[in-house]
Amino acid sequence: MFVAPQRAERPTQVAGTGLTADCPFCAGHESRTPPAVLQCPADPTLPWHVRLVPNQFPVVSEAAPATAPGDLAGLRQPAHGVHEVLVESPTHERSILAIDADHWRDAWQVCRNRLAALSERPDLAWAFVFKNSGPAAGASLEHVHSQLVALDFLPPLVAGKIAIAGCSSDPFGALIRQAEAEQRIVAEQGDLVALVPHAPRQPFETVILPRTACRHFHAADDAAVAALAALTQRIIARLNRITPRADYNWWLHQAPFASVGAHAPGVEQWHWHLEILPRLAEFAGFELATGCHITTMSPTESARRLREA
Repeated sequence: MFVAPQRAERPTQVAGTGLTADCPFCAGHESRTPPAVLQCPADPTLPWHVRLVPNQFPVVSEAAPATAPGDLAGLRQPAHGVHEVLVESPTHERSILAIDADHWRDAWQVCRNRLAALSERPDLAWAFVFKNSGPAAGASLEHVHSQLVALDFLPPLVAGKIAIAGCSSDPFGALIRQAEAEQRIVAEQGDLVALVPHAPRQPFETVILPRTACRHFHAADDAAVAALAALTQRIIARLNRITPRADYNWWLHQAPFASVGAHAPGVEQWHWHLEILPRLAEFAGFELATGCHITTMSPTESARRLREA
């Protein structure tokens, strides 16, 4: 659990109002956010189309004392890390589908470059990228954006996934082969595959991953970055055709940085991957009490509808 009282002060904007005068992410309002960490184009004299800025209402803080990277000893520790916001368009767009394909690819390249820089820091253990799209997914501002968080420890959920991967010689290859056998592949682009997992939490849940083992997204080549950009827009377009304006979350999971657990079982076989979770039904008492999820559609049917949309 993270205790972050400052998060209660986040600005909110009613979805669909089209109001841009107070939006801190629109071009011309750069003074309403901290100075950019990265932007594209990098030349500050040129108009930007992607901008990465520190989050003014962070979950973690660089000011908090760092623990030894990866150390979870004790019940409490400072919330040390980095929390940034990736503004994916200078104009007030509400969907990634409104972003030019080349500019959308640049947004992912900014993510990759920032993750690479953070991976060199000795005080950090792991980082990820996530998106909340729409109020049902937890978005407080409708202007398209994602978030990047780096921590000084490896979260238990990710550590557990890596431990499970260590029980197999080729866990992600097996996942892809099983999806192929059960007709759960949705789309492919270069070395990347988009599939519906065998136990989805919601209809149309999708995972995008490379066929070739690659622990870190920041180690992905330009072709993989371009493929991820193309697949994310393609999957969201299909989801929108099936369930117009569906809210969703996604997150990118990668292995811990090299300074932490580089040789732990499961890390060598790890493939970075992006999980896309539509928010079509509420998580209620059964899900919260058991950790199990109820879906109203089989994974094979979800995949078929996404392929045909």
